[in-house]
Amino acid sequence: MFLAAFCLVISAVHAQKKVKTIYVTPDNAKIIMGGIEVGTGSYDLTIGKKDFIVLRLTAPGYRDKTIRINKADKSTTYNFRLDEDDSWNASEVSSDLANKSMTVTVKKKLSPDEIWKRINYYTSEAFPDLQINDKSSGWLRSAWAIQKFSWVTVRTRIEIKEVPGLDELTYKVTLQSEISGNPNCGLDDQCFTQWDRILKRYKKAVEDLLNSLN
Repeated sequence: MFLAAFCLVISAVHAQKKVKTIYVTPDNAKIIMGGIEVGTGSYDLTIGKKDFIVLRLTAPGYRDKTIRINKADKSTTYNFRLDEDDSWNASEVSSDLANKSMTVTVKKKLSPDEIWKRINYYTSEAFPDLQINDKSSGWLRSAWAIQKFSWVTVRTRIEIKEVPGLDELTYKVTLQSEISGNPNCGLDDQCFTQWDRILKRYKKAVEDLLNSLN
């Protein structure tokens, strides 16, 4: 009698738990539950007393996805595919360029006119619209260059400022890179946050400018 009762209790416990297998493409996608990584590419999810479980799926180069698995759902296997992030493929991590001030000391043989000519040339190649172009103070800043992708909007601009009080002519060059994932927010400053990636086209533009001056 005791053994039978014990078996009934065990059966009841198992009946309360449901195991559901999650598969994610790409297979390097991380599966996050409650802020903790619980699997990569696949995960056997056990649902106990809760009615549902929320998971976040994330992978480099893809758009994050949040899913909800319901205990009452009769399915035991789930397949999810993440959407590619086209902004990721058009950019690259650049901790040394993105939102950092780079100092460049100009070649001594270059005249002030030649220096400003080169700054304008290489800047306008990538950023045709300039907000500030003041040769007398050595200050140039472009307008924001906007590029919209499927899921996000990226904006980039460059600022070049002469550093006063030094023996050698020196400039600080800053490439600002920001991103917004809110399609309803427009181009307001409050919608954007700093991005540690930069679009590849602007990386080359900055490198060409720096190489032309030093």
